Amino acid sequence: MLVYFIVGLGTLILGFAYYTQQISQLDADIEAQIDIFANLAEVIPSVEDRGLQQKLNEIVKQELSAKDRARAFSFIITDAEGNVLITRGVDPELDAKIDNLDTTKVNEDEKISLTEDEKALLGSTLARMQKKNPPRKILILFKDRQLKGYIYYGDAAPSEMEHLPFVITDTAGAPQKWQIWGDVVTAGNATAQERKRAEIFVQNAPASSMIVTTPESHNGYFYYESKVYYALVVPFIVPIVLLVFGIVCFLIYQRIKSYEHSAIWGGLAKETAHQLGTPISSLLAWAELLHERSRETGDATLAELSESMQNDLERLQKTTARFGMIGTQPPLAEVNTAEIFEEVRAYFEKRLPHISRRVEIQLMLHEVPPVLANAQLLHWVFENLIRNSLDAMDKADGWIQIEPTHDKRHSDIVIRYADNGSGIDRKNQRKIFEPGMSTKTHGWGLGLTVVQRIIREYHHGGIRMVKTSPKGTTFEIRLPVA
Repeated sequence: MLVYFIVGLGTLILGFAYYTQQISQLDADIEAQIDIFANLAEVIPSVEDRGLQQKLNEIVKQELSAKDRARAFSFIITDAEGNVLITRGVDPELDAKIDNLDTTKVNEDEKISLTEDEKALLGSTLARMQKKNPPRKILILFKDRQLKGYIYYGDAAPSEMEHLPFVITDTAGAPQKWQIWGDVVTAGNATAQERKRAEIFVQNAPASSMIVTTPESHNGYFYYESKVYYALVVPFIVPIVLLVFGIVCFLIYQRIKSYEHSAIWGGLAKETAHQLGTPISSLLAWAELLHERSRETGDATLAELSESMQNDLERLQKTTARFGMIGTQPPLAEVNTAEIFEEVRAYFEKRLPHISRRVEIQLMLHEVPPVLANAQLLHWVFENLIRNSLDAMDKADGWIQIEPTHDKRHSDIVIRYADNGSGIDRKNQRKIFEPGMSTKTHGWGLGLTVVQRIIREYHHGGIRMVKTSPKGTTFEIRLPVA
């Protein structure tokens, strides 16, 4: 399973690398397209052939206005004063709205029809574009200029030709530029009264003719940004989501396998306890009969043997009862940890003389509150720890220290368990709580696994190895205060 996961992860990483390369190439291609359009917009006004100039201008406008182009990048064209003339790719409704506005007056309050939100969108978009790419200075041709129109003029003496009254209109007859009295006036800055006079002059003009005007080029700025990131972010998100989903599935699978292992061991423990229950009860009955026979016969040796046998059978019965608690929630009650430590030490002190090395169990007891625990399971925890310490003892004079303290801040009893054994190898330190981890030839590797499960799952506490070296090992156990 792990191999498949690693292979899948590697495939995704390679896919990310290839996809990133493709995006970078596409981004470079789009940047090149932007440069082409910006350069064309800059060069077109210098073309002397007016017909060719107009045709190129229309081609550029059509290409820039194409929907697929707007999806690739967005741009804004402004005049020299910063008035917005054209937008593409910013927002479809806003693009169309600006097209219908008077481009020379789009930013003047008396002419504007944009909402405050639309103004804010334009402002933020311009700021973002300027931050990403410096604006290109270009020459622009206003799209509302008419190439064809009429000129209406009056009479003037040859010496006063510069004061010749005239009105230039578009093909629809609307005055665009005129000189009637004084300076030349354009429709954009004329008053209503001046426009009315121009219209009257057109109606009464003695002569007129059709003209073709040359559009004027104006300085402007081309703001733009590539939309590759925004358009292609979804394919990035999908693999990431799949990767996260795969990791979550893998962790769930690992957790399920762990639960399965726990269930198997728990079931095995309960079944073993169940199978041993009847024979142990029978042996206890036989031991009781032997004890009664020794009293009847006065046989002191038989009495001692029957009593020892009965004690060991009771001990075995407690052990099977512990195994029977595995897989179920055992009953909890207030427990004095000092009593637990005293009982465990007394149990081992009877058996320590049979060990070739001298080992002392030291209790460094302090006044601490009781814990909410199951006494039998806590016995089991420290019996397992002490057995492991005895197996790892490689010194002539060994010692085991148990010291409980009260952590008032976290409302825990902190039990420091230390020995001066041979320590744990570096390669095994991360696996000491895993099932099957044992350095003994015939060990099952369940001692510390059972200890961790009893502390964490049944008592909602914690256990960790604080340090280990050839000079010994120290564990820290935390149990919540009752």
